[in-house]
Amino acid sequence: MIDIEELSGAGLVGRRLVGVTAAWHHDGDDEPSLLHLWLHLEGLGPVLFHTPSTGLSLRAEQPCAPYSMAPYGSVRVADDPPGVPVTGFVGQVVRSVREIGYDDGRVGFPAGLALGFPGGSVRLLALVDELVVARDRHLGAVEAHLSEGPDLAAAGGVPCAGGRG
Repeated sequence: MIDIEELSGAGLVGRRLVGVTAAWHHDGDDEPSLLHLWLHLEGLGPVLFHTPSTGLSLRAEQPCAPYSMAPYGSVRVADDPPGVPVTGFVGQVVRSVREIGYDDGRVGFPAGLALGFPGGSVRLLALVDELVVARDRHLGAVEAHLSEGPDLAAAGGVPCAGGRG
């Protein structure tokens, strides 16, 4: 049995981002979609940001190797990919982590995290089982339903994503 350590967003505060690894699903001529994201944090190692169903899961886990999903395409993995907004923060320390909630009046759930760095912030969201990484990017109509909570470290380390860490 593999023991996978679940993490809380508050545990990221004060850690230096030393690298990023991303895995994309490629299927034919379709635009690749971000499947998994690992942030390599000093003193913590790689942290997987994943969308298991609803919300965002964080756990200590090594990045995967590329693999085939034949006949549904393949998964390709890259270190420090320039097209992933969080890569621009490599070398900086996480100063704050805020939970992002989604609420449209009918349904509400913890949708992700906002990570604050000295050079700005980035949002990591789980929306309709899709991992979305946004920096200085308006997300269209969904934006009206997103709200950030208090800094998790200042709030006593409340776990993100409904307690999944």
